[in-house]
Amino acid sequence: MKTVLIVEDDENQALRLEQLVHQLNSGVVVRIANNLTDAYHILMENVIDVFLIDIILKTVTMGDTAGIRLVENIRKLPQYLFTPVIFVTSLEDPEMYCYKGLNCIGYIEKPYDKNQVTALVEKALHYTTQRDENIRITFRKDGILYPVELKKIIYIESIDHILHIHMNDGDVMEIPYKTCKQIMEEVGSERMLQCSRSTIVNREYISSIDIVNQCITLKGNLGSVAIGITYKKKLATEFGV
Repeated sequence: MKTVLIVEDDENQALRLEQLVHQLNSGVVVRIANNLTDAYHILMENVIDVFLIDIILKTVTMGDTAGIRLVENIRKLPQYLFTPVIFVTSLEDPEMYCYKGLNCIGYIEKPYDKNQVTALVEKALHYTTQRDENIRITFRKDGILYPVELKKIIYIESIDHILHIHMNDGDVMEIPYKTCKQIMEEVGSERMLQCSRSTIVNREYISSIDIVNQCITLKGNLGSVAIGITYKKKLATEFGV
């Protein structure tokens, strides 16, 4: 089953796009994000096959092109390197950068035409995003290798040069002589989020991010982790808050 993500700050416009997609194919799952934070959560927690993204997501910000910034980040994720992107825009002549720099398959001008929307979405649905559900990271302890499925790791914290890997079954694995920096290099920032010098969180388990109070709340009553002061600005920029 294909999944389409619509990123549009205007709720009425988003619902209209959703309706057009379902008129084209009622079996498609449509998810809607009205802001960058929700968009990042959805695209990391689900496999998206088509993106419909409004270039202007912050209408109160002069010269805003947050949608383009979002796609720049999407293209850094291996699973979304070639996923079809359709831009929704009221800007004049955005296609040069969008086509060449971000490999989008087309753009829809506001007010958009129904036939144009359905034609582009129909074209985009012919592509399928690769689904890889069993990514593993291997840890070494006492000369023994331990392959661990990434989806089972909730978060990792470094205490006195020992990694404490908190698993979704309640177990905590302790691995010495490995750093958070090494973990991020091996796994990549598209799957794990470093929120302090000593803590990395699996993006799939993030429920909410509170930049003001420097706290990340985890799903399912799994608790929370702190955001380091030096990471506060970085996370605020990434999630657009």
